[in-house]
Formats: sequence, structure tokens, C-alpha cells
Amino acid sequence: MGAEIEVVHDAELIEDSRPNLPSVVDVNETLTPEAAEDLANSGRANTRQTYEDRWKAFANWCADKGRTPGPPTTEENLTSYISHLRRRDIQPGTLRLSIAAIRHMNARAGYERHPDQAAAIKIYQDHRHAWKDSGRSQRSSAPIDLERLRLMLACCPEETIAGRRDRALLLLGYYMRARASELSKLRIADLTFVSADLLVATKRVSKNDKSDAGREYEIDDPDCLAAVRSWLAALTDAGQADRHLPLLRSIDKWGNVGPVSPRGWGIARQTVNNLVKRIAAAAELDVVEDVTAHGLRAGVPTDLGASGFTAGEIKEITGDWSSTEVVEKYRKVGLRRAGKRTDSGARARALSMLRVREREAEEKAP
Repeated sequence: MGAEIEVVHDAELIEDSRPNLPSVVDVNETLTPEAAEDLANSGRANTRQTYEDRWKAFANWCADKGRTPGPPTTEENLTSYISHLRRRDIQPGTLRLSIAAIRHMNARAGYERHPDQAAAIKIYQDHRHAWKDSGRSQRSSAPIDLERLRLMLACCPEETIAGRRDRALLLLGYYMRARASELSKLRIADLTFVSADLLVATKRVSKNDKSDAGREYEIDDPDCLAAVRSWLAALTDAGQADRHLPLLRSIDKWGNVGPVSPRGWGIARQTVNNLVKRIAAAAELDVVEDVTAHGLRAGVPTDLGASGFTAGEIKEITGDWSSTEVVEKYRKVGLRRAGKRTDSGARARALSMLRVREREAEEKAP
């Protein structure tokens, strides 16, 4: 993303020779300033930030080219920008996200379904197929299953305050199937030890949740409980254990707990992601180039898949996915990491019968 420009013009100023006639506006067809503000701030905070980042990149490109981003954005500007991204060989997902972001920002300004995206979508689709034909694909985060998680935990020394935080982050991320944004939003009040051997952790509203109640996770893994207790003790020693405070906090090089942000957060989702990537690099994971914090969310379904559970069973057990499509991907990864076939039944039995050595032996038999 380019540097943010100081001024972005919303429209061109043109000379209008028409007489100034009074305009008639039906107040019933206008939003109050408060409603317009609420609409502009609607949607998930993470989604809004992502769309705003893509919009700024588009606005910067328009400024460099002497164009006006809008809104309203012209179809030609949208199409030209997507062509620019394609010629820079940006991954296809960014092109698709940029189209969605530009149309979203136009809708927020009152221009629904604007600009027309048909031409831009054609360029995106051609680019996506070209990537696929060249043997490239968009990287997805590698699952952090128990094997990889143990290697990462070994790089988080319990004698340091940062190591104690990182152990809690990794284990809660795994057992709560949490996204980076969900981990960053955890509050101390979201964790309750209902007994010596059971922790109930509440994940704030996920993007797939239909209610505001959040989602509870019962965790009885001794290592996770010990890590959480150790981190809470460190926060208590630092005078930062009030239940309303964020759970995960920054740590400076002297081991001091960092301040809470003006918005009341401890660390941002990108910081969570950077911490996971750093720990993965220290652990020298086999998939270090493809590790992100999202891999923690994928860990449990990957391990359950390796144990023989079907995608439907994993979906039912975890309750974290609305369909089996993504779960099936993790199930296959788990089975293959365990050296097992991903197919089953008659198909697997039939194909497993085919062995070169057995055929050679039959041909040599008298």
C-alpha cells in the first residue's frame, strides 16, 4: 500500500453555466447526520479497516494518475485500477478484494451497486486462471497442529514474561479455534476457571455468529490451564489484572507490560499474527513460510482429521464452521500428515491393492 496522501478530492469541479435553481429535496428521502455516521461505521471493525486500506491504495493510484476516485467511482477508473494490479502480478485475491472494497465505499456514500464491476471481474478472472495455469496458487495458512504447536511452545521460555504471554496466546488460539482478531479482543473477564481442572473461555462475537452472545469453549488441557494461570499471575504482578483489561499485551525489551491503547485494546490483530510468525520461524517449522495466526484456528480440525473423524463430524464437534468445505480441507491435511489416504471405503481399498512389486512377482511366478 502506498503512502497515504493528504488530500483526496471526492469529485471534479466543473463550470456549470446553468442558472442556479432551487432544488427540492424530500426530507423523507435523506438520512439524518447521525444515521449517515452510523452507516459509515457499520460492519465489522476488521472488515471496515481492510476495505479502507484497499480504498486508500486505490485513491493513491488515482491521485498519481490524475484521476478522481470518487465516490461515485467511474467504471473506467475501477477497471483501470484492477488492470494496474494485474500487470503488477498482484495475487488474484487482492484484485477481488479491491473490487469489493471500492464498491463497498461507494455504497456507504449512497451509490449502491456502483460502479459496474463486470469489466473488472473479467480481468480478475483472467488473472486468477493465469495464476493457476502457471502452477501458482494463493497461499493459505498452514495448520498449526499439535506436532507443530509443541515445537513452537518449546521456543517460548516460561521464565520470561514474553514467553508466558506467547504460551497463553498459542494454546488459547489452538483450543478456541481463534482468529487473530478474536485473540486480540480477549479480555481477562472472558476467562473463568470454573474448577481447578476446567477453564471456560468466551470468544467475542465471530463473523459467522448470528447472535451477540459470543461462544464458549471448555478447555481442560493441563498445559493450557497452566499457561493461562502463569500469564494471569504476570499481569497481576504488573498491576494489570483488572477483569475489564485486555488479556494479551505488548511487552517491551525490559519485560514491562505495555499500555492499553486509547481504544482499549492490548495488541492489534497484526501484532498477534507477527508474534505467531516469529515463533514459527524460531521453531524452524517445516511450513514456516506459510504460517500465520490463522493456522492456530486450523489446528484442531487438522488433528481430528488425522484421527479419522469425517468433515461432518468435525463440524459438529467444534461448532466453528457453517459448512464442511473448509473443514474437509483441514481433514485431508491431517490425514496426509499422518501418512494416510484421504479417500475411504471401496475406493481406498481398491486403489490400495495396486502395487508394482506384487505385479512383478505374479509375472515371474511359474
